Amino acid sequence: MSTWSNIVAIARREFEVRVRTRSFMFSTVLLVIGVVVIALLPVIVQQIDRSDSTEVAVVAPDESLGRRASLTITSLLNSSVVASPDQDTPDFVVTVVDDLAAARAGAVDGTYGAVLGMERAVDGELEFTLYTNEPATGRTAGLLQQGANAVAIGDRLDRLGVAPTDQASLFAPADFGVQWPDAERTDPIEESVTATISKDMLAFGMTILIFMIIVMYGNWIAMSVVEEKSSRVMEVVLNAATPFQLLAGKVFGVGAVAFIQYAAVVAAGVVAILAQGSVASIVLGESSSGIGLPEGLTPGLLLLFGAYGVLGFLLYAALYAAAGSLVSRQEDVNAAVMPMTLVSTGGYIVGVYAATGLLDIRAGWIVALTQVPFLSPFMMLGRAATGVAEPWEILLSLALLVLTIGAAIWVASRIYAAGVLLYGQRPGARAVWRLLREGM
Repeated sequence: MSTWSNIVAIARREFEVRVRTRSFMFSTVLLVIGVVVIALLPVIVQQIDRSDSTEVAVVAPDESLGRRASLTITSLLNSSVVASPDQDTPDFVVTVVDDLAAARAGAVDGTYGAVLGMERAVDGELEFTLYTNEPATGRTAGLLQQGANAVAIGDRLDRLGVAPTDQASLFAPADFGVQWPDAERTDPIEESVTATISKDMLAFGMTILIFMIIVMYGNWIAMSVVEEKSSRVMEVVLNAATPFQLLAGKVFGVGAVAFIQYAAVVAAGVVAILAQGSVASIVLGESSSGIGLPEGLTPGLLLLFGAYGVLGFLLYAALYAAAGSLVSRQEDVNAAVMPMTLVSTGGYIVGVYAATGLLDIRAGWIVALTQVPFLSPFMMLGRAATGVAEPWEILLSLALLVLTIGAAIWVASRIYAAGVLLYGQRPGARAVWRLLREGM
């Protein structure tokens, strides 16, 4: 048989064996359900939030101050969240109470989400104490601190004799704009925090999918090699096909399984996203106006996701197969594939941290790492989704990735050719280097 006939035959066998397993079917169903839930998460969250309110109790030294504090804090808390037009109840309800002890007891049993106590000091200044079960640096505490500052400033102006109408003009927002530091940059700057978060989460999700494809199916390839070695099937197969044909067939066969599973996952996600508006209309009514496609989801980004997913899988799959050929027991597989797992995990973690803003995605060392072929599948999508990657950077990283795949296949085929015939041995670094130099 010809080279390609052997490769296709081996790939078909790998595909048919893997696609019929219960683990494949179960994981596919689980991933499809998970991606549908994630796609419909905005609808689910709005449905939960539309009828729920967080109650905040305010304890003031006099009625007029309590009324002012209630109005100020209510306006501040509810303006900090995006409310739907027909929302039945506000997200925060501020109630003025007289008994601080009773209010604190209400915070303990869950009646109140927080209690803000106010007292008048000897010098006339207001003193505030927040009672809450949430962290002191949490969002509610931060918002209530801002509200306390606004109440304190208004109280000071009252004591200074400034009329309420004049106070309103003092607190009028300033004219504030944001521009790119590069004067030659003409694309619009992000004006929406939601849009930025959406793009970050989009890159985050795509990076996770690529990481799962590489690690999950890379391990499948390594395990397949070890299973055949331990059962001596390898010796029979090598009589009909060369080690290179066997390596290529396993990579393409398991790759086809990965494609089928993730095509189902992506298709389910796309359908769920497209149906998001209809589902929101049924569940939320007019509230569906705030639901839409994720910001930054473009055909170009989807093409990059496919390109980096396929190329990244080919690069790592060849190395996973070579690593699997070096051991003869399934117990030794994890140790054999550890180098690839560590590199891919490191690239995934840095890529996710950069995509979600925990690391500066424009930092020089991040830009440099996106050109490293073993890391670019996990790191370049974040820069592309946020619009900070230049076209030449993307093309260069893809070109380097393709060249590295060629080199990796050559290295892997030489190790694989000798490694598949090793039984009961654990080659060290010297033995691997000898296999790489000599091959078979």
